Amino acid sequence: MASEPRADSALWLEATSGTDSSFGILFERYRGAVFRKAYGWFGNVGDAEDVVAMVFLEVWRTRERARLIEGSLLPWILGITLNVIRNQSRSLRRYRNALRKLPPADPTPDRTIESDDRLDAAVRGERLKSALGRLSLVEQQVVELALVEEMPLRDIASLLDLPIGTVKSKLHRSKEKLRGYIGPHTDAELLPGPVKAGEA
Repeated sequence: MASEPRADSALWLEATSGTDSSFGILFERYRGAVFRKAYGWFGNVGDAEDVVAMVFLEVWRTRERARLIEGSLLPWILGITLNVIRNQSRSLRRYRNALRKLPPADPTPDRTIESDDRLDAAVRGERLKSALGRLSLVEQQVVELALVEEMPLRDIASLLDLPIGTVKSKLHRSKEKLRGYIGPHTDAELLPGPVKAGEA
C-alpha cells in the first residue's frame, strides 16, 4: 500500500531546519509546474530550465517569507516564478536588442514549412506576451494566477496580500487593458473567458 504524500508544511519545516532531502522532495513535487509555466512563456527548453533553477534559488533565498495557502507552497512558488519570468524577459529583450545592432548574417533559404494555423498561433502568442508586458507586476500576477492557473480569487488575495475586492477590480481592469492593447478582432482568441462563478 502506497504511503500518503508528506505535507508541504512538514517538508518545509524539515528543509529550513537543515534536511536537504526534504527540499529535494519539494523541488521534485513542483519543478514540473514551474517548467510548464516558463516553457509556456518562452517556448524554449533551455530558457525554461534556467527559470526553474532561478526560481528554486529564489525560493531558498526568500525562505523566511514562505507562505502556505491551504497547505500548499505552490501558489507562493508560482508567484516567485512570475517575478523570475518577468526579469528574464527583460534580460532577453536587452540581449536581442544588442544582437540587432550586429551586422546581419548571410541569408540562407528557409526550407521549413509551417502551417498557417501554427503561424497564426505564434503571432497571437507574441501579441499576448507583449500586451501582458505592458501591465504592472501586480496586474500580471493577478491575470496569470486567475486566468492561466485558474486559482480562486480568495487564494490570489491571500498570496498577494490584497483585499479580494482589489483583486477583482485589478482582474477586470487588466482584462480591459489587454483587450485595448491586443485589439477587438482577436479578443476572443487571445483572452480567456471571465472567471467562473464560485472562484471568488
